[in-house]
Amino acid sequence: MKTESAEKAAKRHEKEARELERLTKASLRKPLVHGFWFLLVILTVIYIADEISSNMNGVMKPYMIFDLFKIPGQDTTSDAYGSAISVMAIATIPTYILTAVNPLYRTLADRFGRKLFLFLNTLFMGIGMLICMTAANPYIFVVGTCITGFFTPNDMQVIYLMETAPKEHRAKLCSITKGIGLLSVSLIGVLRSIFYNPDELSTWRLVYLVPVILTIAIAVIAFLCTKETPVFLGRRISYLKKTDEERAAEQSKAGGERGTIGEAVRYIIHSRQLRMIAIVLFIFSMAISMSGYSSEILLAGGHMNNDDMNLFYIIEPLVYAVFAFFSGFFTDKLGRKNSGVLFGICAIIGHALFVFGAKWGIGAVALAFANGFMFGGLWSLSDLLFLVLPGESAPTRIRASVMAVISYMYLSNILVSMLVGIFYGKIGSAKIGVFELCFFVPIILFSIIFLKLKVKETKDTDLNTVGEE
Repeated sequence: MKTESAEKAAKRHEKEARELERLTKASLRKPLVHGFWFLLVILTVIYIADEISSNMNGVMKPYMIFDLFKIPGQDTTSDAYGSAISVMAIATIPTYILTAVNPLYRTLADRFGRKLFLFLNTLFMGIGMLICMTAANPYIFVVGTCITGFFTPNDMQVIYLMETAPKEHRAKLCSITKGIGLLSVSLIGVLRSIFYNPDELSTWRLVYLVPVILTIAIAVIAFLCTKETPVFLGRRISYLKKTDEERAAEQSKAGGERGTIGEAVRYIIHSRQLRMIAIVLFIFSMAISMSGYSSEILLAGGHMNNDDMNLFYIIEPLVYAVFAFFSGFFTDKLGRKNSGVLFGICAIIGHALFVFGAKWGIGAVALAFANGFMFGGLWSLSDLLFLVLPGESAPTRIRASVMAVISYMYLSNILVSMLVGIFYGKIGSAKIGVFELCFFVPIILFSIIFLKLKVKETKDTDLNTVGEE
């Protein structure tokens, strides 16, 4: 404990007594609707909102550019379109400061609990999409994408589920809820087929309407119908009941109770396991930036009409969802490391088939299967590296903080994405697919080899005792 005056200590003790009383009541309070299965439904719908908001802007960006930049002939291979992509990338640069702030925001869940941030993250996903939907110019659209980009990576529903689910089914339930959530991404294709008319470019806005309403509604329902996770309540109440002397002894032994960025950084530095995870994440994140131009690759191929695009956007998420649904079963059965290798190989095969298939015109259904397979492998590996492995390698007292610090490794993706966007005009839509593939394959191969050789297995970890044995 740091040195403080008697007056400050008295105020702190009074404040902590009120918090202890509040949390004790919260631990005894029953939610409006009882049962783990109801909670699972709410978390699944939040996953739906998360996945739709994560994918919506990427799918609709070309059509926003056609409309707001007035691209002649809606041609993605034109110089005007390449220049527009570069302008959007440059306009986004000042907003990258939010990436540095995001981990600080995420650590607050270790202090104030999981429920509040489950609500806030979901609510602002909806607000971000609403801003994109009503954007009068590309720069306002960038603001909306930055808001959704700030709140979607936090994945509080994952921590919430990990701290409420039985450990033997933890990965299964995470992948099942995500798989069901991913099925809803096909709604983007359905809504696009209903609302978007290529002859009326502004109709791209209407595709956002249903997701905005759904996201804001489930945020309110989650706030009203859920309670704090028992793992967080137990740890926080236990901490508040300790004397200053007991806390000081714990702090000298384990780095303290309250989750902060500093404590998380120190823990990662001293934990070989988390250091290795951080290294592989920094390398792996570059691959994510090499998978962000699916729409441009399809449109540049010249083999897809509007109906084909609708069919693609309906089928692709279904393939991805099925992959994600079963990924947890592989993760629990094969272990985290072996399943990570499997996911990486699937991502490589899927991306290669998609890039060359778009050039050869193999059809909307085949392309949807290839790209869904790629995203299934890529994001299953991403979830494993960003969420499961760090979550199962850090103690409860600083779990959210460790996962927040780990997310800084995502900066490599942002840097590469920014550079590709700025120089997109020189690369061009006709070459972007092969350009992506030349970097994607070696990055994924290095990541899965490093994972296999340097990271310890975390299957069957007890989250209540990890890091504190």
